[in-house]
Amino acid sequence: MFNTLKKSSLTLLIASTALFQFGCDNSDDPDKVGNWYKKGVPSFGGSPRTGAVSFLINNIGYIGGGYTSETVPRVKDFWSYDAATKIWSQVAPFTGSARTDAVAFVSGGKAYVGTGYDGVLATDNGYKRDFFQYTPGTNTWKAVADFPGLPRQYASAFTVGDVGYVGLGFSSSGYFQDVFKYDAATDSWTEMATFLGGKRRGASTFTIGNIAYVGFGTNNSGTNVRDLYQFEPAGNGGKGLWTQKTVFDDDEGDFPTARANALGLVVNNLGYIIAGAGNSDVWEYNPTTDIWLEKTAFNGGVRGFAAGFVVNDIIYFGTGGTTSARYDDFWGFDPAATDDDDDNVN
Repeated sequence: MFNTLKKSSLTLLIASTALFQFGCDNSDDPDKVGNWYKKGVPSFGGSPRTGAVSFLINNIGYIGGGYTSETVPRVKDFWSYDAATKIWSQVAPFTGSARTDAVAFVSGGKAYVGTGYDGVLATDNGYKRDFFQYTPGTNTWKAVADFPGLPRQYASAFTVGDVGYVGLGFSSSGYFQDVFKYDAATDSWTEMATFLGGKRRGASTFTIGNIAYVGFGTNNSGTNVRDLYQFEPAGNGGKGLWTQKTVFDDDEGDFPTARANALGLVVNNLGYIIAGAGNSDVWEYNPTTDIWLEKTAFNGGVRGFAAGFVVNDIIYFGTGGTTSARYDDFWGFDPAATDDDDDNVN
């Protein structure tokens, strides 16, 4: 009811409000929680790259493959990271063709890496469907059954109950929404229920308990989307049940924006979506409440096609890049800590 205020009071109110807004950026939002740090975290052991794959086995993280600035840009090298000793070590190189934008999942203490793009146009226009198993105990790779869908890159993968799943993605044939389960015991694939969210590439995934979550990415119209679907493998007569979760119907900044090629990880039964092409923000998803919470943004700037893993409730995140740069930096992120810019340098 400004018309009841005296002119002097109104002027004071406006001036005070302007000063408050100038001095307190985003003051209507609570301080974001989570601390990114580089101190004590060595840079990735290999060359800067985008589109590498990553996985975790027995608290040892692995990153390999991807696209670099080397003379032959697609590479096959793999590296392990021991967070306890803070040491990167080179392990056996990938035995498939050098490629970018492959996927990985873990089952039975072994990693499975496949699909992607190797640029050899004479074979399926460069798109891949082969898969390889990595055994850390012997530091060896071996070929396993090919992915049964069409060759592709930018697919998505996740593990539920020690079983791996691969689907979605893109090739010169178009976009995909099919999903397949891999049985390591029989070295065979089974087609599951089609992804409910439509055809897309570059979707993010994470698994909490016995439920996988898949969302975001780029749809077959070339538009980045923001949505989230849960997948229960035992549902739908064993073919898997897809259910839409969050409905992003608010414009007040309470949900992640649309994005593709963001990294999905889990800490303490909470899902995290980190950065993505054109983005640096970080969001936490609570499956119990179906609520998103914005965390401290990634301190390394805009970053897509990155890699990472979680060790002892700390997210390790790095590599990746933008349209003009590739990175080999690596960061730690404690989602529960207070932001501290003083530890952003080694």
